[in-house]
Amino acid sequence: MPQQIKRLIVAFAFFILLFLVLRQVLKPSSFGDLGHYRADAIQENIDSELHYAGIDNCSKCHEDIHMDKAIGFHANLNCEVCHGPGMKHVLYAGNFTDRQLPDSLLLYKPVGRSDCAVCHQVNAARIKILFDTIDNSMIRQIDAMTHNPVNKRTNEKLNCIDCHNPHQP
Repeated sequence: MPQQIKRLIVAFAFFILLFLVLRQVLKPSSFGDLGHYRADAIQENIDSELHYAGIDNCSKCHEDIHMDKAIGFHANLNCEVCHGPGMKHVLYAGNFTDRQLPDSLLLYKPVGRSDCAVCHQVNAARIKILFDTIDNSMIRQIDAMTHNPVNKRTNEKLNCIDCHNPHQP
């Protein structure tokens, strides 16, 4: 057998042995107990803090907004897509019915053009709505550079919510 083949076999054997040793050392202890994943991950997920409340919790207090949104283009979006995680808001906002909510319980209120552009900026990879067809499964796209309305009196750029109701655009 040629010398280079012998060296190649030794090198392969070394790397296979190294792989097996590293796999044994780095493999979590609960891996494989309940299938091909870490069984400890189940308890870790149970113990983790919840951040999102869900649309059902939002609609308990904000029924009017929920009904307004239910017949609009954003009907299939959860509130927390735009407003951020709301679990703390849901849990503690009821304690402040007679006074202003503290900043830690206020949800994000998207008002800028960049907020709407996250989904609505022209993107070549997205399906486009053609010929003004109305299909809620497609995202209506705008070019924020060309669709840039200005207040005629103050000459300031307008935000999207100055013309569009985000709950029913």
